[in-house]
Amino acid sequence: MKKNRKRLLLTVAIVAAIVAAFFVADIVIFDTAKIPDFAYTERADTYVRRETVERWNRGALTDLPAVGKPGAETLGFDLRSYDISGFSLIDKQDELKKVSYDSFTRWSEELPDGFDPEIIMESGMNPGLGVRQLREQSITGEGVSIAIIDQPLNIDHVEYADRIRSYEILHSMEGSSMHGAAVTSIAVGRNCGVAPGADVYYISSAFIRLKPAGFVTDVSVLADGIDRVLEINRLLPDDKKIRVISVSMGYRKSLAGRRVISAIERAKEEGVFVITTAPEYNYGFRYNGLGRDNNSDPDSFDSYMPGLFWEDSLYSGYHSDDPASTLLVPMDARTYASSSSSDGYEFCSQGGLSWSAPWLSGLYALCVQVKPDITPEEFIERAFETGVQKTIIHNGKGYTLGMIVDPVSLIESLK
Repeated sequence: MKKNRKRLLLTVAIVAAIVAAFFVADIVIFDTAKIPDFAYTERADTYVRRETVERWNRGALTDLPAVGKPGAETLGFDLRSYDISGFSLIDKQDELKKVSYDSFTRWSEELPDGFDPEIIMESGMNPGLGVRQLREQSITGEGVSIAIIDQPLNIDHVEYADRIRSYEILHSMEGSSMHGAAVTSIAVGRNCGVAPGADVYYISSAFIRLKPAGFVTDVSVLADGIDRVLEINRLLPDDKKIRVISVSMGYRKSLAGRRVISAIERAKEEGVFVITTAPEYNYGFRYNGLGRDNNSDPDSFDSYMPGLFWEDSLYSGYHSDDPASTLLVPMDARTYASSSSSDGYEFCSQGGLSWSAPWLSGLYALCVQVKPDITPEEFIERAFETGVQKTIIHNGKGYTLGMIVDPVSLIESLK
């Protein structure tokens, strides 16, 4: 009896300490993978841990990689955190059209005409297509909550630290990831983000599951993440409900994929738009990412072209997207928060659909701010109605792309 009483008193003391810390501190860190329900009910900023952040020290390069090196032609030259000050880049104009670098890259003083790393990185922070014009009208996603399910995140980066409302762990590894920092800054970053006023509820999930054989990829983990977001959402006040979940992940109609499809249907029933890289299974449309020259204007529709990862398939006739049912959003030539520091940035000439999912999720948050009762179906319909169709000419042949989303016209149609 006495032992039970001692255990009860100890439990009460621990809970009281947590509650006291909860009400005193602006931020509470719980030493557990899952945040207690009362934390969401009371609406404090709550994290389960801070991920380790390590600065790269990649040393000096004596030359750029050979053009024929695997990956160099398609993904570009990875110069992040390298010192390349020891040789001239004057004759590397073509190679530098596809490049990735960061705030800590040390550049040579001899650069090709038209290649200015600072200007290119600054331009890459612009979400593009008039999003900053909407920001001038105070359309920032303020008052809208979104969830992100992605890899481990450095929650302290200056680009988005004040937007993170909670951080939970689900089937995840440790250590800040490039992917998590990138998608979060593209969605809500103060400089890079489409919706810099939106709140973020973050689920750290590397889409892996621990099994007897070790960690294995398991897309059904995504279903677990969606269901956890819905659990959190039921605890939030009505004016803070999560309206969109951003997931830079796709799936097929396999057994695991069907679990994801079912979870998304549950989210639809609760008024939550789940934007994955395979929206056709639940919402009947596709989207793809646009390419852009590093030096072109992100706000001009004329700057955009097929994304670098799919332009060859388009020109060779193997691209299968139907332009009539495909939305196009910015993807390439993007700057985003670095995972190796809390104040640095990375630029990459080539992106992937991982960058387009948070961009589209941020746009939905802007629409929710303007029209709180909007539904995913209305958003999709209006995005196609107000979009810009573009035909490009390549080697004398015309190619009709999908519908480029026009954020300014879309928002205007909702007012």
